[in-house]
Amino acid sequence: MDKPRMVGILDVTDASLTHKTYTLDVEVDARPGQFCMLWIPRVNEKPMSISNTKGKVQVTVKKIGDFTERLFELGRGDKIGFRGPYGKGFEYVAGDVLLVGGGCGIAPLRPLKDVLKGHVVVSARTVDQLLFEKEFADAGFNVHVATDDGSKGFKGFAHQLVEELLKEHEFKCVFCCGPEPMMRAVLDVCTQANVSSQMSLERYMKCGIGICGSCTISGLRVCREGPVFKGETLLGTEFGHYTKDASGVRRKHNGC
Repeated sequence: MDKPRMVGILDVTDASLTHKTYTLDVEVDARPGQFCMLWIPRVNEKPMSISNTKGKVQVTVKKIGDFTERLFELGRGDKIGFRGPYGKGFEYVAGDVLLVGGGCGIAPLRPLKDVLKGHVVVSARTVDQLLFEKEFADAGFNVHVATDDGSKGFKGFAHQLVEELLKEHEFKCVFCCGPEPMMRAVLDVCTQANVSSQMSLERYMKCGIGICGSCTISGLRVCREGPVFKGETLLGTEFGHYTKDASGVRRKHNGC
């Protein structure tokens, strides 16, 4: 298995009230949608989506557990273990597309603003958690905001806004990343509208290179066959219905 190399943290910026973007002193040839593994000695190693594909690697993180809590304590000049990039990224599509990001799920979609064109749904629970809205607008995307509480833009879930947009526009493909129940709802909307889709999944990972099997979904390894899957591949799988915890126990997802 690849060993992590220690790299410096060049910069840390607040991406939202609850998210930080880390710029690392390393450059890799990554495709949008690929991920890296970050290692904090004596803490753990976790997969992180690469939120840019030009220049120094950036990752955008929300504090949601022991690893990210320790990561949030690190700053400029500190070092962290890095390996990657890994996995299968997005496939580019010509013509207008729709990007759909839920919370931190907008991070792996962020590099697509440089190679695709069309519309983007930026969604979060509340306005203070919205990410990269201005960046997408500056790149020429038509930006649609959805918040669960209605504090900005459309009041409701991302898939409800997607359903409305699919009635108004013809998109070549929908690219989606976010909480898995949300993505399942978007997939169902796309299937009903007969629109192709690509879904970027997040599952518990240990090795990141297809050996341990901890990230499998109905036999598909998220770290190798994914994390980006065509929507049609996920139909009929446990996607959006079941997940696995750190011990490998299969558990039912909470609702969207």
